[in-house]
Amino acid sequence: METTLVQLVQWLHILAGIAWFGGYIFMTFAVWPVLLRRPVPEAHSFYLDLAQPIHKLMMISGSLVLLLGILRGTVWGILRSPEVIFNTLYGQTWFVALLLTLTLTVHGAVTARQYESRIWEGDQLRPDAARYLRNNNVFALVCFGLVLACMVLMRFGM
Repeated sequence: METTLVQLVQWLHILAGIAWFGGYIFMTFAVWPVLLRRPVPEAHSFYLDLAQPIHKLMMISGSLVLLLGILRGTVWGILRSPEVIFNTLYGQTWFVALLLTLTLTVHGAVTARQYESRIWEGDQLRPDAARYLRNNNVFALVCFGLVLACMVLMRFGM
């Protein structure tokens, strides 16, 4: 029974990660480029319609990744003490992934609140909107890449 539960937690962790990372990929490479080329009132209106479901998906999937990753490493994993976390390569890699995931979670929550005011100014697109989006998205995608690298390393015991 416990093996089935561990597998379920593992798969839910992976699926939540796919949804979270996929959401960033979709927004970065599909939605934002199109919105920045559309007339401002149309783009802003579409963003407002899209923001709530996207933010909800990102919040839920990011929170699940974080929670299930902690449970998978500790309760249903080998990281049962601070010594194992800080004195083994696997534990250190897990801890780096945890810090990166926390960073992504905070970054996502902060930027989600700021998008509207940092991209639009009344009925105009802010002059620095594209740069702001590019910087935020590059930061997030680099962090996701590093988390993914940590997951691969942990798969091989590192």
